Amino acid sequence: MPGLNPFERSLNTNNKDLRILMIGPGEGVIGGISTLVDTLLPVLEERVSLFYLPTVKQRPLKDSGKLSLRNLVIALSVYIRFLSALLRFRPHIIHLHTSQGIAWLKDTFFVIIGKAFRTRVILHIHGGNFDAIYDASPRIIQIYTRKILGLADAIISVSAEWKMRLAKLITTDRVYSFKNCIDLGKLQSTDNCTEHSAANILFIGRIGPLKGAFDLIEAIHCLQASRCVFHTWMVGPEERDGDFNYGHELIDRYRLVDQCELLGSVNREDVFQLFKKASLFVLPSYYEGLPMVILEALAMGLPVIATPVGGIPEVIHDAKNGILIPPGNIEALANAIETLVTDRDLRKTMGAYSREVAELELDVHAYVEKLIVLYASLS
Repeated sequence: MPGLNPFERSLNTNNKDLRILMIGPGEGVIGGISTLVDTLLPVLEERVSLFYLPTVKQRPLKDSGKLSLRNLVIALSVYIRFLSALLRFRPHIIHLHTSQGIAWLKDTFFVIIGKAFRTRVILHIHGGNFDAIYDASPRIIQIYTRKILGLADAIISVSAEWKMRLAKLITTDRVYSFKNCIDLGKLQSTDNCTEHSAANILFIGRIGPLKGAFDLIEAIHCLQASRCVFHTWMVGPEERDGDFNYGHELIDRYRLVDQCELLGSVNREDVFQLFKKASLFVLPSYYEGLPMVILEALAMGLPVIATPVGGIPEVIHDAKNGILIPPGNIEALANAIETLVTDRDLRKTMGAYSREVAELELDVHAYVEKLIVLYASLS
């Protein structure tokens, strides 16, 4: 309609006529992309004609992105289903959730074939180490990556910071910053700051060095001589073979069995129950995009201890709704934990601000409206 801005056009267009083929993880796959997709799909499918193509189901996270015969067979089957969807569904836009490394190279097939079918393609890049892996890649892979990025009609970054980093590889006029979103209706803030005599710390992420899981155990060990009273739950699959055993070895060596539990992977309902019992959330990662678990912690009204990597500083404001510490600085991590564990009023104040940030910036419905505007501008 002439005279209307793109947002108004998105609200006045019969978007059910807009066919979107979205590609992403399948059922049972653990990770931030899966969490975002699960949040996004129920709301988005009310606004557009949506066909979702899962790439893989029920695969351990540590097997993702590996070059193996099993993964090659899976990729081939997905490509066949993708071609079938293109022919039957005839999408206007392909919205591809992708990551980094081998997973990224595998996903480039969707871009090449999609453009061969004269279909608009949106690359939604989630990899928290995409640029570093690019820098370490052979020259031919770098050229190929830039070529594929150039084929995309739009690229979605998960934060403004990541938009700047991707700008090194492609002009920013096609890069759009979309902070990850959450369903606030399913994540209700709870006042855990004063309910428990001891504080409960929650960590959710891959158990291994890159998410800072071992740093957290070391920090807990540093606080053994203090008067801090707290309990820690660590949830997530192991990052590499042997990491889970190493975590248990650290806990046994430091005699933290009664203070720190390594729970492994748990279902979503159990995760929500742990969020309800938690007093603060900790994720001392070495690199990130914008972790969904941090957004969920904000929605649950928890203060967050994290590192200023990726888009985290865009939602965690130091000394307001959490504490930001340098990656790998165990002393700073221990001090931050001690500060929040021993000060219930501070936890409560920070937790209230966390929920406010979630309500103002992270709601899935606002995210979908913004996404519809992008779809409309391309179609």
